[in-house]
Amino acid sequence: MLVSAVPALAAVALAVKLLSVGYLGGQAAGAFGSGDQATVASAASGLGIANFVERHKAPFAAGDALVLSGDYAGARTLFEASLADAPPADECKVRVNLVLSIERLADQTAEPGNAGAEAAKLYDDGLAVVKAAPPGCFSPEGSQESANGADGVGDRLREAGERLQAKADKLGSPAAEPGEGSDEQPQPDPEPQQSELDKLEESAKSAQRERNDGRQRDEYLNGSESETGAEKPW
Repeated sequence: MLVSAVPALAAVALAVKLLSVGYLGGQAAGAFGSGDQATVASAASGLGIANFVERHKAPFAAGDALVLSGDYAGARTLFEASLADAPPADECKVRVNLVLSIERLADQTAEPGNAGAEAAKLYDDGLAVVKAAPPGCFSPEGSQESANGADGVGDRLREAGERLQAKADKLGSPAAEPGEGSDEQPQPDPEPQQSELDKLEESAKSAQRERNDGRQRDEYLNGSESETGAEKPW
């Protein structure tokens, strides 16, 4: 009886595990969609118990939980572990989350004050994940309605690759140094210069008039008579 009970117990344990994987996997997906980090983490912990069935789902859910907490570096590590065990049916979805976590991590590293070389490497890492995706991720067999998967996995991978490439190109474009290139040099504005010349000329004329008026006033105050014979003001 003991000998026969062992296989029966194993069968029961396997059935329970299969049921729990489906339930916890769905719970993790729903909680992730609503941004419930605690529930995602709890479901991931449950999936990790006796993780011998669909092993990729436990690190995948745990990675989702870290994404919600903002730990993109930790999420990347877990998604990479998930990808290593993912079957072809789930590989593309895992790649999407892995690429997005790398993109977020690179965006943080590319912020002002951080090392641009590290961000460039991360963008390249993300692009490598997209390029390594099997053709089925983009053009799976089946009807046109099922192309790229029910949730557009192929489109999301393609769009992520385009974003990563654009960001990498922008990061690798050196900013033009001030004064470099004929197009960047400030062109002299003839009008302001002419205006300044006019002001100087007017100032010179005004100074000359003041000198003339001063000389005439001195002559008047010193008692020199004018043609009209006007008297002194005091």
